[in-house]
Amino acid sequence: MFATGLIALMLLADEGSGAPGDAPAPPATTPPAEAAPAAVPPPLPEPPPPRQRRYGDRGSIELGVGMGYSTETGFVGAASGRYYVVDRVAPGIEGTFVAGSSGNDASRYGLLLAALRIIPVRVSSLALALTGRAGRVLLGDHPDGWGVGGAAAILFLFSPTVGLELGYEALQLLPASFCADLESCWIHGPVIAVRFGF
Repeated sequence: MFATGLIALMLLADEGSGAPGDAPAPPATTPPAEAAPAAVPPPLPEPPPPRQRRYGDRGSIELGVGMGYSTETGFVGAASGRYYVVDRVAPGIEGTFVAGSSGNDASRYGLLLAALRIIPVRVSSLALALTGRAGRVLLGDHPDGWGVGGAAAILFLFSPTVGLELGYEALQLLPASFCADLESCWIHGPVIAVRFGF
């Protein structure tokens, strides 16, 4: 009986220790969970549509040309250029030559003026333009002087950069001694010009 108990005890000891040379069983592990998929970023917002270009937009350059003839003034030629430094505001330069109806030097004159144009109202088909100007008045057969004045005009736009300008301008001659022997100290009349820009 003692031998039977000893054998039973040995069998129990062998079960607890395992076979000699057997490595202990690795601890049970759970399979790694699959990594969560990366979050997809939301789509970028649509860019705003490009701003519709209009007359007098900042950065646009405007060139103007005008010419005409009448029995009262003879041939008239004019040119201008301006740059819109901000929306609706453009400094520039203007030149005008009037040949005079009689063809002699006394009736000829030229204007070289600095100008500032402001566009208070503009829509797709027309714009209101107010222009202040000042500069040199060059008279044939007469000492030169100065002029200060302005113009108001409506531009009928065929596109944002091309239009027909119709308006009225006036220029006062200065100083009074410069125009004392002239018919008037004012030069005024209608404005008809084609304006184009880029």
